[in-house]
Amino acid sequence: MPVIAALATLAVWASGGLTDGASAATVTKVPCGRSLSSLRPAAGSTLELSRNCTYNDYLTITNDNITVTAYGSGSLPVISLNHDGATVSVYGSNDTIKNLALVGVAPGSWSCGGSTTPAGHVDGVDIYAGATGNTITGVTATGFYAAVFIMTGSSGNIVQNSTLKNNTELDTNSPSGSSGAFGVLLWGDSNTIQNNHITGNQACSLAYGRDGSAIEVYGGSNNVISSDTASNDNAFTELGSFSGHIASGNSFDGNTVSDGAGGQGGTFLVTRGSADNDGPVYNTTASDNTVSLTKRGDQGVVSYAWQSGDGTLLTLTGNYLNLGKNQVLYEDGGYVDDGGNTFIGTCNPSSDCP
Repeated sequence: MPVIAALATLAVWASGGLTDGASAATVTKVPCGRSLSSLRPAAGSTLELSRNCTYNDYLTITNDNITVTAYGSGSLPVISLNHDGATVSVYGSNDTIKNLALVGVAPGSWSCGGSTTPAGHVDGVDIYAGATGNTITGVTATGFYAAVFIMTGSSGNIVQNSTLKNNTELDTNSPSGSSGAFGVLLWGDSNTIQNNHITGNQACSLAYGRDGSAIEVYGGSNNVISSDTASNDNAFTELGSFSGHIASGNSFDGNTVSDGAGGQGGTFLVTRGSADNDGPVYNTTASDNTVSLTKRGDQGVVSYAWQSGDGTLLTLTGNYLNLGKNQVLYEDGGYVDDGGNTFIGTCNPSSDCP
C-alpha cells in the first residue's frame, strides 16, 4: 500500500499483535489537512479519519471489505462537499462507513416562495451498481440532495443507526416538477433501512409547494424499511417505478412518523397504479407503524391510479394511523386491509374506515 503509507501513519495488525505480514489488514490514519480524494484504500483495510477535523474533499471506495471510521476523541470527523457529486462514493462490496459526519453545501439556489432554497445534486453516500452488502452506520448527514443514494443494481446494503437531517437540495425546480430533499433515495433491490432518525427532509417546490421524502423508493423492489423514526419530512415515503424497473414487494414495518416540532406538514405513504406515469408499484406492505400527522393538510396513506389488471398495490396490517381531522386513507383499488389497523381521520371510500 505505498500510496496510503506515504500519506499517513501505517499500522499493520494480526491476531498476535503488530506484524509486517503482507496479508494482514492495514489500518491507516488520515490526519487533518490530508487529501481524501487521492486515497484508494486496499481491499480489507481500515481508513480512520481524525475526530475534530473537517475534510473539504471526497472519498472513493473501489475495493471490498474496507472500513472507513473515526479515530481519536471529540466530535465526529466531517467530510464536506460543495459541488455536485458525493462525499463518499462506494463501488466495492461488503464495505462499512461508520462514525462520520457528512455535510453537503449547495452550489446554487432556487428562488421559491419568496425566498431561496438550495440547488444542486450533492449526495452524502452514493452506492453504485454492482456494489453489494455495504453497511452505513452511526453516520450523520445533512444538507444533501440525498443523504444516501442506493442505485439500481446495488443490493443487500444496510443503512442503520444514522441521523439523516435537513437534506434540502433540489436539482430541478420548476412549475412542471422538482426532485430532491431525500433522506434515502432507494433505486436498488433487497436493501435494509433500519433504526434511523430521519427528519427535516423537504424543500420549497415550484411545482408542488413542498417536495422531499424521508425514504424515496424509485424502481427498487423487496426493500425493508423498519424501526425508523421520522418527523417533519414532506413524505415518509413515496414509491414509483420507471421503464424496466417496476417497484414491488417493499415493506414498511414498525416505523414511527410524526409532524415533529414546528413541522411543515407531511404524508405517511404514497403509492400508485399503472394509470400513473410513475406507476405501477405492486405489493407494498405496511405493518405495525405508528403515525401521528395532525397538522392541517397532512395525509396518511394515498394509493391511487389503480386500474384493472394491477392486482394488489397495498396491504395494511396492524398500523396506528392518527390523522386527526385529516384524511387517513385514500385508495381507488388494489387495497387490502389485513386487520388490526386503527384509523383516526376520514377515509375515501368511507367504508375503508373500520
